[in-house]
Amino acid sequence: MSEQFPFGYERIAATTWAYLSSLLMLCVFFKFNRFWSIRNFDLLLIVLLAPGILLVEGGRQWVENEDPVQASSAFDPAAETDAAGTNGPDSSSTGDSPRPDGTDAPQDGGEEPVVPPDNEEIIALPDQAETPPLIEEDPDTGELSAAELPRGERLQRLGYIWLFAVAALFLLRLLLDPVLVRRPLLEPNMTPGGLVFMGCSLMIFLFANIISAKPNADDLSGASDAIKMLQREAVAEDEGAQERLLRRGPGYQLFSLFPIIPSFGDEREIREILDVDPEDENTHMNRYVIAAKSLAIASQILIVLGLVLIGHLHFKSFRAGVGMAVIYLILPYTAVFTGHVMHALPAALMLWALVLLRRPGFAGVFIGLAAGVSYYPLFLLPLWISFYWEKGRARFLIGFFCALAICIGGLMFTSYDVSDFLAQLRTMFGFWVPKLQGLEGVWALGWDAWYRLPLLVAFIALSVSFAFWPEQKNVGTLIAFSGAIMAALQFWHGFEGGLLLAWYVPFALLTIFRPNLDGRIASVELAVAEKARRLRSAEMSEELLPVE
Repeated sequence: MSEQFPFGYERIAATTWAYLSSLLMLCVFFKFNRFWSIRNFDLLLIVLLAPGILLVEGGRQWVENEDPVQASSAFDPAAETDAAGTNGPDSSSTGDSPRPDGTDAPQDGGEEPVVPPDNEEIIALPDQAETPPLIEEDPDTGELSAAELPRGERLQRLGYIWLFAVAALFLLRLLLDPVLVRRPLLEPNMTPGGLVFMGCSLMIFLFANIISAKPNADDLSGASDAIKMLQREAVAEDEGAQERLLRRGPGYQLFSLFPIIPSFGDEREIREILDVDPEDENTHMNRYVIAAKSLAIASQILIVLGLVLIGHLHFKSFRAGVGMAVIYLILPYTAVFTGHVMHALPAALMLWALVLLRRPGFAGVFIGLAAGVSYYPLFLLPLWISFYWEKGRARFLIGFFCALAICIGGLMFTSYDVSDFLAQLRTMFGFWVPKLQGLEGVWALGWDAWYRLPLLVAFIALSVSFAFWPEQKNVGTLIAFSGAIMAALQFWHGFEGGLLLAWYVPFALLTIFRPNLDGRIASVELAVAEKARRLRSAEMSEELLPVE
């Protein structure tokens, strides 16, 4: 310990950070003089996200770190004695093992146990009777009930259910937000300078977690297959590789090139996957790990800057923007999933579409990139087209389709042949019947995947309905309903549904802190942008005039 001081760094346990972050969030943002305000209710919703994240992540670590002997003993009462060598078939010959008649076996040099003839029936004593398995599969579905799941999976299932319940409350809150007309300005309990200092400190610690993290074999499996795509090898012919590339759901398969950067792992496993010399540090995988860490850090920076700029440019409150960024950085979710590129990158792209909403073309580019990367932001299209319908829809659609064209063009450089290109294009846009097999998340923990179908139909109906109501949309409804769509998709997402908090929590924070934005429709926003451009042009012209 002494040789590490003062440069040693130890990560804070997730549970400890959940308690500390919740108290810190309440200290900075809770309005103690207005206890029954909507702001305090919103903060409570944000705090309630932590238990679900801890249950899911704790259950995963329980499953991955569980010893096979301990795993069996947790659910089979006879396994404990087998592991101890008392009545199992692999018991040590030097230990004291019981005879069938209940007497102790002799020590060294003693007689061997008497084996009955084949024609005699062996009568098992009660303590040796075969214990029926406690974990039984449903003969119809092949799935386990909640009570029959191992402990780690039961924890994960409970965590997903908790996150779904909180997401439902957020969805209701976002859908009802336009009804809340009175929006008093409730500033954080800290000065802007203190908020900036806290935010920068949190970013340093979060980025230290990313830099020091070491992905394991499971986190690198998708990247090892994506390398083949870059080398234009026929990944589509390998069913196992296809399954690994689709583990994150539909979207741009090339982004499977970036490994998941978790908060635990063993660097030794990186070399085991690639079968390289341990002394060779200049491997392809190590470079991709570095690229993944860099992209994760860049995405988190973009999310933080997006929140700050939206508060400064659209809410006219730099303090509110910094406050939203600090809450996002405090969240235990952010600490646990900091290095997950497919969580942070689409969220950053969607937020920057809001930053540039006064530039419809650029807003369309960012929504198109988000949809190309992760597919699901495609369902934002009816809402955003309706917002720009009176003015700006043509520029928005041009930017959107240009971004999609760039993403599709990139597939040509990773496709083995035409059939592989079409397969990747199909994956990018999710052109298939809703999957009921090979799912993850809560759908792999005992929930029947058929329940996804009515949830998917309801989600599509909700997304399409935003094209018609409310008839005139302002910036406030655009923010709230974008978050509502991203929160609603958590219920049917077949791979990480419930965990993609970065896709809707920033929109919820913007909804919580936004002022009254009635009248801020697209035509008004574009007129403001046009006036600002004319003023800048006039100022530049005056500067270029010769001085007499």
